[in-house]
Amino acid sequence: MFLFDTFLEQPRRGKTREAQLIPHKRSAVWGIPHDKRSAVWGIALLLLTAGCLSAQNLTGYWEGKIGVTKSNSLTIGLQIEYQGDTLYIELDSPDQYFTGQPASKISFEDSVLSFRVPEFGLSYKGTLSTDGQYFTGVCTQHKQKFDCRLSQGAQRKSFPRPQTPAPPYPYRTEEVNFRDRDGKKGLIYGTLTMPKEQPKGLIIFISGSGWQDRDETIYAHRPFAVIADTLSKAGYATYRYDDFPTAIYRKSTTFDFADGVQLILDSLLQRTDLQNVKVGLLGHSEGSLVASMVAADDKRVKFTIHLGGVAQPFEEILLYQNEAILRVSGEMTEKEIENSVNINRRIYDIVLKSKSKEEAIKRIGKLWDELSSQLTDEENTKYGLTPENKYQIMQLFSSPWFYTIFSINPIKYIKKIKTPVLAISGEKDLQIDASVTLNNFPKYLKKNNYHQECLVLGANHLLQPCTTGSPDEYGHIETTIAPEVLDIIVHWLETGF
Repeated sequence: MFLFDTFLEQPRRGKTREAQLIPHKRSAVWGIPHDKRSAVWGIALLLLTAGCLSAQNLTGYWEGKIGVTKSNSLTIGLQIEYQGDTLYIELDSPDQYFTGQPASKISFEDSVLSFRVPEFGLSYKGTLSTDGQYFTGVCTQHKQKFDCRLSQGAQRKSFPRPQTPAPPYPYRTEEVNFRDRDGKKGLIYGTLTMPKEQPKGLIIFISGSGWQDRDETIYAHRPFAVIADTLSKAGYATYRYDDFPTAIYRKSTTFDFADGVQLILDSLLQRTDLQNVKVGLLGHSEGSLVASMVAADDKRVKFTIHLGGVAQPFEEILLYQNEAILRVSGEMTEKEIENSVNINRRIYDIVLKSKSKEEAIKRIGKLWDELSSQLTDEENTKYGLTPENKYQIMQLFSSPWFYTIFSINPIKYIKKIKTPVLAISGEKDLQIDASVTLNNFPKYLKKNNYHQECLVLGANHLLQPCTTGSPDEYGHIETTIAPEVLDIIVHWLETGF
């Protein structure tokens, strides 16, 4: 199977980050969801709030499927309730383990329900049947249209996540937002947690690839919320934030994300309650790379924590991911896996050697057509060399972020870090090779007695206890993050460096 399996996070506002309706498999690193989860959604995180309603009663749970491809569909649901004279709707995507996501831009007139979600480029318009039992309509995302019929009567699903913190909290939480450097636009929206006593330190969280909310919500898990809760109870202040607003995010690169972290530092460190507090960065997946980039040059950063960290070039990560996930899935023979990896290698090689994004896209399109013309329809489907995938891949490669990240070598920044580093990886991480990460950090870091590398046995890329490490398992696992990971972080912080 042809995969562009990045360590991207997703999508993901369950807020998750935006994911597109992509009909081929991707791994769900904390950013790109796997299979139909990736394939679809930004929608998984959409939702509706408020609007006026007619006399018709829509209260209840509505569920249906959208056909992403001829062989791939996604279940979605709407929980509709009245709040006074106002309609409130929560969108569920049970196939992606997302539930209870509110949205806006709702209208219900003359039996027609419609809403838009600009941040995901998505809209819906459906007509209520004369008996009031179902909507027949169309979901549109980024100019692609998908038939969607929603009917009443299904049982709404729930997904237990016992580690998710709930109020009342034994620490203070505060919404803290920042405008861009010109002061013109809102750029960063986040949550600051403050312990009751003077904080022992301040830790800024940095999410992985793909649009993500401040909790890095994925499959109903909220890993950053869990980590922040643990650290706040241990006496540390934390700040976690949503990725840039979608219109800005789409034009941004990893360098922009690093600048965003420095903007946060500039702003937070002006607060009187954070004066003389030691500051560190905690990054997961691509967030680990961003943490290294900032720590390499900003002396205000006194330590970094890397979860499922990045310590090798992007194309190597993608090739590892492609091979590792296919091998665990059992969907291909060894020869077919080798072919898939070679296809990916040829495409990534084009990106590395092209002088511009436009040149890369043109050359990849030519290679794609050449390869697909040599294979049968069945083989093209197996390797993902379909017209639908080509369209989606061209969109991905045209993004400033994707082309730029190929030019970034994490080792360049790791070599410049002088402060303590904690790197934690899962033994069964199929998104980023744990052995490479945990070897490269000590190999290239400047000597420091407080550096520590930890391999968590039986853990995946999300640092959950798992069986195979496959992204297919992420949503089935109730544990958001292995308790020993939380213990390792707190213990390391308490060493007193």
